[in-house]
Amino acid sequence: MADMSVQRSVIDGCLVLTIDAKEIRGDQQAENLRTEFLNAVEQTGCNKVVVDFKNVEMMTTVGFRPLLSLRKKLHEHAGHLVLCNLSPLLHEVFRVTRLISTSGTTTAPFESKSDLASALESLKRS
Repeated sequence: MADMSVQRSVIDGCLVLTIDAKEIRGDQQAENLRTEFLNAVEQTGCNKVVVDFKNVEMMTTVGFRPLLSLRKKLHEHAGHLVLCNLSPLLHEVFRVTRLISTSGTTTAPFESKSDLASALESLKRS
């Protein structure tokens, strides 16, 4: 399995992390992703982050670990994390595991938006 690659950019003061892989599976890949996420936050100093899943088609449960680590780091610095461009399958997995809320009536660890523009707009308001 190839190393995980994450593209990073800063848009309007928000760090955008775009995962290049089609699949997120396996402990080593999850750990590489976790390291890339945390390093990007540390190096940019941004506490508002979007993780863009536009290239990701499949993710096993180990893929939750890097996201939870990133959320914890941001929470420690009064930051905010938004996921975007989840495929229908990934959206369903996050919803069923209650990691995102579609009703807005329950609190969930992650906020999800349909696209990057919506995610950035949400962070501007936070």
